[in-house]
Amino acid sequence: MSARLDFFYSFRSPYSYLAAPRAFALPERFDVDLAFRGVIPMAMRGEAVPRAKRLHTLRDAAREARRLGMPFGRIHDPIGRGALRCLAVSEHAIAAGRAREFVLAAGRAIWSEAVDVSRDDGLQLVCGRAGLRWDECAAAARNEELLARVQANTDELVALGHWGVPVFVFGDELFWGQDRIEDLERTLRAAGLEW
Repeated sequence: MSARLDFFYSFRSPYSYLAAPRAFALPERFDVDLAFRGVIPMAMRGEAVPRAKRLHTLRDAAREARRLGMPFGRIHDPIGRGALRCLAVSEHAIAAGRAREFVLAAGRAIWSEAVDVSRDDGLQLVCGRAGLRWDECAAAARNEELLARVQANTDELVALGHWGVPVFVFGDELFWGQDRIEDLERTLRAAGLEW
């Protein structure tokens, strides 16, 4: 039986976007079951983010994207309806076995193509790229039960004493930030989970 690895993610976080390809690749190298846990963005939970920090984050994320060879820069902020729709559809994608595809497609659309996922045409484009049926995704985007799961993920992140993402939880260890994936890999290797 594979070890569980929780991956807390926000569609509004550029660092979550940068972490996602490496996160979803971890089960290819380690005997882990990656559990995607979408969370409500900090700004939608009443957490204040100063303008200077927002600007620094975008500059830093652009630098990291260049280092990782990932597209970045044409951005459409999904705050509000866009983030909630992506979160609900990501829960549907988990059930459909397409979480990786949806999260990667949505991240790329939001952070490098300026796709407005709050609109049906934008979200439909992302769902199609992820191999998901639009009628099912449109229904999921309005599903309160799926949003309740997202709220539970968010509550669990807060209960862990955290607010920001990405966060990885393996056993009783927590790794915060896309730049901590290497530390996580060392921990998984030390636990004897490398294939």
